Amino acid sequence: VAQDVHFSQFKISSFLLNPALVGSQNSDYKATLQRKSQWKSVSIPFNTFSLSLERKNILPSHSVGVQFLNDIAGDSRFKTTGINLAYVKRVVATTNNMFSFGAELGLFQRSVMFDGLVFNDPENLSNINFFFSDIAVGIANLYEINKKMTVESGIAFYHINKPRQSLIANNAITLNQKMNLHTTLNYAFNTKLSMQPKLLFSNQDTDKEFLLACDVNYLLEAEQNVILKSGIAERFNDAAIFYFGAEIESLSCVVSYDVNTSNLANASDNKGGFEFSVVYQWNVLKKEKNIEQEECPEYL
Repeated sequence: VAQDVHFSQFKISSFLLNPALVGSQNSDYKATLQRKSQWKSVSIPFNTFSLSLERKNILPSHSVGVQFLNDIAGDSRFKTTGINLAYVKRVVATTNNMFSFGAELGLFQRSVMFDGLVFNDPENLSNINFFFSDIAVGIANLYEINKKMTVESGIAFYHINKPRQSLIANNAITLNQKMNLHTTLNYAFNTKLSMQPKLLFSNQDTDKEFLLACDVNYLLEAEQNVILKSGIAERFNDAAIFYFGAEIESLSCVVSYDVNTSNLANASDNKGGFEFSVVYQWNVLKKEKNIEQEECPEYL
């Protein structure tokens, strides 16, 4: 939503979509890098960078993660920098139904610069550099309908503590609470072709975002696990999104582009922005115990 950092490849960032999804990958570890640059055709670009690490089952059914986030917006260089720490507990309800409960604590710094700004009247901005904490919780469900189809859904609530956000040290100005509703259907046509229709609805005060997308994955080479990734999405009243990438063994790279379709299209010439993500997953290497067999002594 307009007041928060967000990515078009929303399913990639567990921390920003739903804390309960942290550590939901197949491997023990997942490292994710995301970067987005937008509105270059309108003003100084808005740049967002995220780097995260997730550990699945650090203890049985307990997962953790950490995310570094940096966002710089527009002429004022309005900067948000900080980290999110997440904890997830998973509960298996039945053999084909699992719930995840997640909590997230963020520690952030925000600042603004006046060098590129012109004011008609003097502004009393006495709090141009401040720190705040941020709390989020979420719940997710993974349900296996059959061997070809699974559904992943969830709901998350952000800014539960309503952190103060005023540039003039006004304690009444806070960051509005936000709700994310999301669902993804994973359907495998066969061993090579699969698709993932997905949707996201976000609500933050009067701002609403509805995004409908569909991914298509094709297994090009089974021996090297080479998967081609493509997709299209629509962020209603804002942008059409196209993306393409590939996954080779444990490394996945996806590039997307937003085509602006909002009322700003005349100024932006329909240009939105590029975004790319890199995801790497790996497992813990467990040492195999070599048990040496003792030879029985010979007795005369």
